[in-house]
Amino acid sequence: MVQSCAAVHHPAAPVRRDRGELPLKNSAASSTFVHESQRVAERLISASVDEGLFWEQLSDELVSAANDAPLTPALCEVALLRAGHSQLQSDQTAASVHRSLDSCRRLLANDQPRLADQLRLRYAPLKQAYEAYGPGLLRSIGNQIWSGSPPKDWWPGRVSVHAVQPLQTGAAGRSSYQGSVWIEAVLTDISPAVPEWLRLVYQLTQMAIDTHTRTHASGMREGRSAADGKSAIELPWSLGTIPLIFDRAGEAGMIPANSMPIATAIDLGWASDDPTAAALLVRNATSEELSRVLEDWWDATGRTTPVFPVALKNLSARLAELTQTGTR
Repeated sequence: MVQSCAAVHHPAAPVRRDRGELPLKNSAASSTFVHESQRVAERLISASVDEGLFWEQLSDELVSAANDAPLTPALCEVALLRAGHSQLQSDQTAASVHRSLDSCRRLLANDQPRLADQLRLRYAPLKQAYEAYGPGLLRSIGNQIWSGSPPKDWWPGRVSVHAVQPLQTGAAGRSSYQGSVWIEAVLTDISPAVPEWLRLVYQLTQMAIDTHTRTHASGMREGRSAADGKSAIELPWSLGTIPLIFDRAGEAGMIPANSMPIATAIDLGWASDDPTAAALLVRNATSEELSRVLEDWWDATGRTTPVFPVALKNLSARLAELTQTGTR
């Protein structure tokens, strides 16, 4: 069970090249910020580096520490290598990337010198809501997944939560290997139907799943199907847990009963790292269509099937049908 969540300011947000409004008041500084971020993108492209994977790896490196870690050329080089950069001249690319990112960091620091204090204030409501409702909801989620008490090592004992500057009007990510989460410190809920503290609950749930399926996949009940050979780690956990969280939160009175704002959650970036969801949304499905599949699945199968991976296999089949329908 998660015992504590310590919020710390972290430079992960200013170095992420994400869509959203730049948090800079000065137009000249904003223009420089954009220019430097474009230079990073161009350098990554010229080095044949997967840009998305680079940002993912860099964020993972930064939030893996329990406290603020400085952005260094060495961290940039680690992220570059993990994103596919050749070891040849990786130090030169890392130095160039670091100069641009450090310029962005300094621009943000000069524009908002009290950012760390502001983030603590902005994070306080989310932290209070999580501490009041989160632990009980996580217990309920674990019991539903395991049809009883989960294994003792299912929930991490401690998680570091890094509050970062909002760049996407609400976003979050995690480093499952290090037990760390980053979350944008928005001042109020972006949607009243989906409280931001539930975004944190979602990330913590995914962290438990990531860790367990990585280390115990062969031991999970029905984790591998003899028919299709699909392992637990390949199942659509990140989509299947969305209705599960809303169902448990509604049952406990934390959100309106029978409330399933799945489409809103998807639009707010839940399951943004799920390749199936991304492919469906880009090519042939709306968040509302995906929401209907998830809600129908939950009502017919997810809520009542005692072995959750078996229910997720059924969800995989439904998602495949949605893909085929949308591509005809």
